[in-house]
Amino acid sequence: MVTGVHSIGVCNGVIGNNLPSPADVVKLYRSKGISAMRIYAPERNVLRALSGTGIGLLMDVPNENITAFASSPSAAAAWVKANIQPYPGVSFRYIAVGNEIMDVDAQKNILPAMKNLDAALAAAGHGGIKVSTSLRFDVFTDTYPPSSGVFADDDFMDPIAEYLESTGAPLLANVYPYFAYVGDTTNIHLDYATFQPGTTVTDDGNGLAYTSLFDAMVDSIYAALEDSGRPGVKVVVSETGWPSSGSFAATVQNARTYNQNLINHVGGGTPKRPGPLETYMFAMFNENLKTGDETERHFGLFNPDKSPAYTLKVRSVGVCNGMIGDNLPSRTDVVQFYQSQGISAMRIYAPEPETLRALDGTSIDLIMDVGNENLAALASGPDAASAWVRDNVLLYPGVRIKYIAAGNEVPDAGTGSIVQAMRNLRGALLAAGRGNIKVSTAVKMSVLASSSPPCEGAFKDAYMTEVARFLASTGAPLLANVYPYFAYIDNPSDIPLSYATFQPGTTTVSDNNGLTYTNLFDAMVDALYTAMEKAGSPAVPIVISESGWPSDGSVGASIGNAQTYNQNLINHVGNGTPKRPGPLETYIFAMFNENLKEGDETENHFGLFNGPDKSPAYLINFNN
Repeated sequence: MVTGVHSIGVCNGVIGNNLPSPADVVKLYRSKGISAMRIYAPERNVLRALSGTGIGLLMDVPNENITAFASSPSAAAAWVKANIQPYPGVSFRYIAVGNEIMDVDAQKNILPAMKNLDAALAAAGHGGIKVSTSLRFDVFTDTYPPSSGVFADDDFMDPIAEYLESTGAPLLANVYPYFAYVGDTTNIHLDYATFQPGTTVTDDGNGLAYTSLFDAMVDSIYAALEDSGRPGVKVVVSETGWPSSGSFAATVQNARTYNQNLINHVGGGTPKRPGPLETYMFAMFNENLKTGDETERHFGLFNPDKSPAYTLKVRSVGVCNGMIGDNLPSRTDVVQFYQSQGISAMRIYAPEPETLRALDGTSIDLIMDVGNENLAALASGPDAASAWVRDNVLLYPGVRIKYIAAGNEVPDAGTGSIVQAMRNLRGALLAAGRGNIKVSTAVKMSVLASSSPPCEGAFKDAYMTEVARFLASTGAPLLANVYPYFAYIDNPSDIPLSYATFQPGTTTVSDNNGLTYTNLFDAMVDALYTAMEKAGSPAVPIVISESGWPSDGSVGASIGNAQTYNQNLINHVGNGTPKRPGPLETYIFAMFNENLKEGDETENHFGLFNGPDKSPAYLINFNN
């Protein structure tokens, strides 16, 4: 099973006669928490199935179309009209103008085609979609050591790099340590090619140490961009993988080892460029009609019947960035710190301009709150919502806003504004061409009239049924703040600490649904799912918009308990709950201890890190 992480997507190749339907493929992506897809042509049924899912899309312009695009702006405009505009609910990230074009004459058409396609997208109101081209690694040369990397053909690549820099688009590169390894087993060890311990290569040119071939290959691309004078161009790995059969070293074990280690690794980036490295694994399925070597038919993570070719897991965790303190790092430092820690999703509680500017151009996904104080105005009419979207979304086209939270734990007096504010924001986002951003609201567990046992979960107030119906109609999740800590301290006689912190020792069985619960978090989340079912919206997913444990300030609040809870939470959420197996997108509260928060002393001690020095409050491993 592959579970979701924001740095990882999976390529959806379709060269087979036994593959699932597009609708079933998209369902499989969603059930496994895979949040990004690459397709190699604009296939209508795939695009329809993707609409409203929030799955980020890298879509190719097939190689055979590029000559026409290069010579005719109208051809590019017609392509946008046919393949982008009819699908406003698809979260297009990138358009790849060609894949691995190596013919010298054909390469001359790539840049003019990119320019015409960019112009067509801008004219159609889709200028936020970045246009690039996907390159075979052969376009780089002198890649050992990595610091020596350069473009093999400057006349071809220098203008493309210059153009990407001007538009803020990334360079898309297909990076396959497998092919490098089988081409030179004398000098490249299998452990180095598959991220395993055993080999360290020091680059005398940049002083960096490399323990994996993947990092060395990617950093040679960055070196080539620097040599071209374009160091600011980002790299996205548009394909990488390892075959499980068909030739030398192509085994299930090697494929599993490479791909699992890749998943665990890319959140931290490379020695030259720390921080999340957006990467697309090749491929979702084994494709039985691919031509070429036998290995080409065995790169799939899944078989055509949707059974796994082998088992993989990754995490699905972001961190909330609270700012109620006078000793916190600068907004720029905070964003850089997220990147250095490989944290690829953030929640902020207001559209803070400095934070949004710092996030622009990063690969960090964002939940952004509107602020409870703004709900009534946003509910009052479409104009207020349009102005809010203009000022806080459209000004930051490079920020990867995933969800807008229309309120956080809204007090009873303000709940009447939630649904209309959500409707107005949704309408404003659609009108602005940003329908990929989902609108929800963040609730606490007290919205339930009952939560124990989980099968008794039910919403307390009628407005939550309206919220559920809106979310079901738009494909947005319910954002829920879930704190076993508060449940535990309110009822320590009935809730053992081990049950509240994911530790062995207590099992609770819900007789009515037949499911077994070994931790309080799962029981609380499944109570929310039950409430959604009773509200007539069983398909609405849950995103945990806050969860955490304080390290000081009251009963049960200790470094040991906080470390245990948060580490076990990170390790656990990739598997989901008994009622809903599969990844559960979760945001830990919070990044930093906030010394000016009001309320109980514990409120100042939820941070994973301390203030301006960014030292850890306790050790946490995000790569489990």
